[in-house]
This record gives sequence, structure tokens and C-alpha cells, in this order.
Amino acid sequence: MRDESRVVMTGVDVRFDASTGRWTAGCDDPVGEARLVVSAETMERAERLLDERWRARIEGLDREEEEDR
Repeated sequence: MRDESRVVMTGVDVRFDASTGRWTAGCDDPVGEARLVVSAETMERAERLLDERWRARIEGLDREEEEDR
């Protein structure tokens, strides 16, 4: 299992999209694929969704490593 205290979210960008009236949050994918991006009605919700999605990717990596052992 990864030590989550050492794994940090990088490339974080949170901004308001005036054309849609929603907040967009993005960060680098921990596995190096396309960026993780979410959209929500509030900045707090967008940040929370991004954190949840990022943590799910980390947990997925942990499961893959376990299966490879």
C-alpha cells in the first residue's frame, strides 16, 4: 500500500468557467495519463470531487500492485 502522506496531487488548477457558470478543478493523473478534471456548481464541491477522484485512482493503483504480487 502506498504511503499517502508521500503521494501529493500535482498540477492542481481550480477556476470558474463563466460560460457554463460552473467551477472546474483539474490535476495531473497519478498514473501519468490524461488529467483528472471535474466540474461542479461550487468551488468547494469541485475541489472535493477532484480529491475523491484522485484518491480513487491511488487506491486503484494499490489494488493493481496487490494483484501483481
